[in-house]
Amino acid sequence: MKQRINKTMQRFHAMNPRLLIVQLIITLAYPIAKAAISEYNRLLIFTDSLTIIAALLLIAGVLYSLYLHGDFDISSFLFRRGAQRGQARRQSFETFKANRREERENSFNYPLFLGLVYIIVALVLAYGFV
Repeated sequence: MKQRINKTMQRFHAMNPRLLIVQLIITLAYPIAKAAISEYNRLLIFTDSLTIIAALLLIAGVLYSLYLHGDFDISSFLFRRGAQRGQARRQSFETFKANRREERENSFNYPLFLGLVYIIVALVLAYGFV
């Protein structure tokens, strides 16, 4: 359990602030624009569109989490082995899996994190101003 917590903390330390800011701008553009062009109930429209964006981000975050845990390694290995010639054909699955694990070791799941943050913000906005 302690090892899993340490690994999670390492992933939070691997978070790139520049990438996080870019993703914040991109994902908040639609709710802000939608609220800005509406005439009535701007807060309601903002929270509704933020909830929709959060749901999409949560779905993408779950899929990305599956990728980070290596659930698609065999599919990727077979596809690459069939599509490429030479070195990729001679590489074993264990070597491929070890290389992929090293690449994913310090990856951070931005969609899942932002989806959770947006759900919390939408709930606070919806119930905080009632």
